[in-house]
Amino acid sequence: MIEIALATSCETLAQKISAALSSFQAVLSRYQSLSALPSALELKRFDLIVIHHPKEGCEDGTHISFERNLPSATPVIAITSDKHLECSVQLLNSGIDRCLPASFDKSHFCAVVRALTRRSHGLISSVSQYGALSFSHETKQTWIHDKQIALTKREAQVLDILLRRVGQIISKVDIIKVLDFNNTDINTSAVEVYIHRLRKKIKSEYLPIRNIKRCGYFLRRFDPPNESAAYSNALSCISRPLSAQMR
Repeated sequence: MIEIALATSCETLAQKISAALSSFQAVLSRYQSLSALPSALELKRFDLIVIHHPKEGCEDGTHISFERNLPSATPVIAITSDKHLECSVQLLNSGIDRCLPASFDKSHFCAVVRALTRRSHGLISSVSQYGALSFSHETKQTWIHDKQIALTKREAQVLDILLRRVGQIISKVDIIKVLDFNNTDINTSAVEVYIHRLRKKIKSEYLPIRNIKRCGYFLRRFDPPNESAAYSNALSCISRPLSAQMR
């Protein structure tokens, strides 16, 4: 699930962005102005911030100085008026990641969102590689050693969540929030079923999902077998007496 903060008082722009993100697993939180963002950012972590940047502010620098104070680790998209694209230079110099005109193409906007959010999650492309397993976050297709694995829509969504949060414990409630925004059709039992089906279709040697009692699920970071073996051998050498190593 992608958490996006949108700061704009323009209803038309808000509707356009909401429509563009309809195909995403995204939760859009809207704020009426830039000044409303700081307090919101203190209470909640967002994967992306989208701000509507008016013409005024480029002239006096007030908005520019504010944007420098946005979280450095969170990517930011600024939407500017088509007539005032010259603001883009100042915005980019102030730390904004991308500038788009208000007449942006929806597919291009979505591509920019994907690019920025996957990099903030440590992904270089829209395909995650977990050992022999490959997964496309865009098409939700899965392969193991170039052999495609047939997953249902829900199973693929759960795998998407696991791969986006490798090395983190993910609660069942968090998974439910992503799968069902309204939290009406899916419960913890359904999540357990999807995990069970994933385990049946993908062996644990390729996808070692662990149950963390009363916490949720955990997918460890992938360690290449050769590196792990080399590390184990190095440890065994260190633990042996020096005289034994010299024999």
